[in-house]
Amino acid sequence: MAILILVVGGFRYYLLIDTEVNDARQRSAAEMRQVAHFLMPTLKELSATQQSTQIHELIGHEIQTSDQISDIRWHYLRGSPVHIHSQNRLIEAPQWFVVLLQLTESSFVQQLDSAQGIEATLEIYTSPATAINTIWYKVRTQAKVSVAIIFAIFFLLSLILRANAKTLAELAAATVRFKQGEHAVRMKVAGSVESRALANTFNSMTEEVQKLFRSLQLSQHELASEKERVETTLASIGEAVISTDLDGRILTMNKAADQLTGWQRDDAVSVPMQEVFILLNLDAQEKMHEFLVQLGTGVDALQFSNQTLIDRSGLYHEVDCTAAPIKRDDGAVIGCVLVFRDVSEKRLLMQQISWQAGHDKLTGLENRSLFSERLKLAIMQANVRQHWLAVCLLDIDHFQLINEQYGPEIADKLLQQVARRLEIFVGAGNYVAHLGGDEFVVLMQVQKEAIDLNHRLTPLLDELSRPYQCEQKQIALTSSVGVATYPRDDINPDTLLRCADQAMYQAKLSGRNQFHLFDAQQDQQVRTHHNQRTRIRSALLDGEFRLYFQPKVNMRKGQIIGMEALLRWQHPDQGIVGPLQFLPMVEHTDLIISIGEWVLQQAMAQLLKWSVAHKDWVVSVNIAARHFQCADFLSSLTAILAQYTEVSPSSLEIEILESAAIQDIQHVREVMIACQQLGVRFALDDFGTGYSSLAYLKRLPANILKIDQSFVRNMLGDQENLALISAVIGLADAFRREVIAEGVESPEHGVALMELGCDFAQGYGIARPMPADAVDRWANSYEPAVAWALQGEGL
Repeated sequence: MAILILVVGGFRYYLLIDTEVNDARQRSAAEMRQVAHFLMPTLKELSATQQSTQIHELIGHEIQTSDQISDIRWHYLRGSPVHIHSQNRLIEAPQWFVVLLQLTESSFVQQLDSAQGIEATLEIYTSPATAINTIWYKVRTQAKVSVAIIFAIFFLLSLILRANAKTLAELAAATVRFKQGEHAVRMKVAGSVESRALANTFNSMTEEVQKLFRSLQLSQHELASEKERVETTLASIGEAVISTDLDGRILTMNKAADQLTGWQRDDAVSVPMQEVFILLNLDAQEKMHEFLVQLGTGVDALQFSNQTLIDRSGLYHEVDCTAAPIKRDDGAVIGCVLVFRDVSEKRLLMQQISWQAGHDKLTGLENRSLFSERLKLAIMQANVRQHWLAVCLLDIDHFQLINEQYGPEIADKLLQQVARRLEIFVGAGNYVAHLGGDEFVVLMQVQKEAIDLNHRLTPLLDELSRPYQCEQKQIALTSSVGVATYPRDDINPDTLLRCADQAMYQAKLSGRNQFHLFDAQQDQQVRTHHNQRTRIRSALLDGEFRLYFQPKVNMRKGQIIGMEALLRWQHPDQGIVGPLQFLPMVEHTDLIISIGEWVLQQAMAQLLKWSVAHKDWVVSVNIAARHFQCADFLSSLTAILAQYTEVSPSSLEIEILESAAIQDIQHVREVMIACQQLGVRFALDDFGTGYSSLAYLKRLPANILKIDQSFVRNMLGDQENLALISAVIGLADAFRREVIAEGVESPEHGVALMELGCDFAQGYGIARPMPADAVDRWANSYEPAVAWALQGEGL
């Protein structure tokens, strides 16, 4: 008991000291703020007028009137600092008490700000001496009172304990032994009446407690074992379990059941199960009610699948459940057990898998697989209802260039916008699918094939060609559409798609941004072209291509200035085949790129040979638009030039068609400039036959303009052609471009060109294209036309 008194007393003094310390600190802080609030404006006014004596008197008065403030410092920007300290106050408490309180000097700083910074600072410091002395006095007074109280308590207790010391000692000893597990301990019945009564009561109580304890131990052990086994089993199965009594009132629930029903276990006990386990399906709920009513009659187990459970908060859960009666060993039903599991995620996952299997992830449209099934069903329905179907295969024109120019992220966003426009346009009853890349397919139900399709596809092309807004960029797209119809073309879904693909290819060949109906005869032509393209690829791989060279001369000086490399096919059956007979079949395919790279390689190799022979000729190479506009043209050209370091890049001249250059003039300009930085020269071929304009000529940094042979050939008898040639030469001179004429077939052509200011020429009147090994023989025997020499001398 003494320890308890000491603990209680110690805790009381701890609270007392803690309260007093906190009060002291609060009083100190409050007093410093109050003094600062009073002094700051007064000191500012006195400092501004430089009344130092009044400042000292004011601060000194505040220190004298306060029993806590020990030090005040005043710093004014435009005056001398003031520091007044009070006399040290004596601490009356012992040192251990001072250390216990942990009261230290506190301070308060207040600054006066101005536009120039800190104008003045007031610092106030307090001494803990007064607070320590006050607390020490209170603690000492309380200690005296506590000692007196404790003494009185111990005195009274000693009197009471002395009267029953022996009996209490025996009772205490017996109690201790009983607590320690000696449940058979008994007190000796002797002494006074009170002592004997106390002993008898203790003995009777311990005997009853001993019996109850033994019974309780046995029951608890059995119950704990059973509970542990059941809870472990329920927790391990991972499914929700609810057990009820014969009346259908809940006895137990595991944690999984708590989570699915929203009921806490303690709240659900004794509640009818139909109030906790509520199914959205009324028929299923009614069957569950009948099951519980007939539980005592030996009803069979009840199972439900794909049911919706409504939890206590109103949320829905998809569940599968089984309810079965609980029977004793003798077969008597004592309740039921309901086992159910959440299948929401499983069902959602199955739906997602099913959706993803039939849809394109990027656009959300049906994919090729699901569209094929959709098309099969549509064909069956069209066969029964006797109506037409149109399979419209759509491909975005020049989408590869869009991808290269803006990047794949913007390209994907454009595909998504195209998908949305298609969905909105076709409306209900028609279907849209994304086959991959930039290909879409639309399945339409039409009444009259040609007329109905024209009325529907023309607005569709207009809708798709409207500008697209993507990341603050306005991008223009067009599309080519190939159409195959049922029942005219075929009833096989795969064949219909193939027919639509062939028609779409024809739409691209016809100029793009249009639709084309499948034609069986044309399909045969497409197949023939495919076979021919395959043969051309084999010719490239088998080394059947050759380079011929046509000389280019300076007519006025009578000099050979270079050669134009021209492609020929050394066909094993047909002999030498000109480029016009096979290049148009591949100019819109990637095969033209491979052919162009082969020509560049052969031209550089021939330049190396002529360079060794000291023939400083420039060789020009024609590059197709598809090849020139591909993303890796510059890197590929750089790699080829790096293989022939002995050949100056300025010996290579690239000819591109004017009509190809203006398709994407900015891109062409950038590539031309980059190639020219490598040293390569450029010529605009067939100049004047396309969409020439001063703006285009100004933006394209070509070194040479090449006058098309169709103008030159008829210039002697056609004033319009002569005027056109004169205009081109004038443009070249105005823009400081060189100019060369092709198609010079006679000396008279050359003379007319020289009179107009064009000295460079090539054509059959100079030399026909020839193999490389014939060029040297021709060059050694070349003699310019006499008329040209005379014209040159005349000037």
